[in-house]
Amino acid sequence: MKKIIFLTLCAALLAGCAVHRYHSEFAFANKLLQEGLWQEAIFRLEKARAAGNDSAALHNNLAVALEGLGRADEAEREYQAALKLAPANEQIRLNLDKLKKNQRKDADEKK
Repeated sequence: MKKIIFLTLCAALLAGCAVHRYHSEFAFANKLLQEGLWQEAIFRLEKARAAGNDSAALHNNLAVALEGLGRADEAEREYQAALKLAPANEQIRLNLDKLKKNQRKDADEKK
């Protein structure tokens, strides 16, 4: 019985560490985004995703970083993934609309 209680406590502690790791990576990535450090933000967001998160905010922020690096197609996929998780989120929709508008503008300039 003591062994079961011990193992349960260990599992709970490990789960708590994973949540903390996600929150700290995600928070750090947000600071990096504000500073325009796109590549490092992507690295941190991927680490947060590996820690078990698949939130709309994570996909949105990853899309912002990808867009900052000029990787529009990947950014669009991340915005779409974010909208699947939070279809009513107006900020994500606005970000996607802005990306598409910029893509059309770039395409028109190339003509």
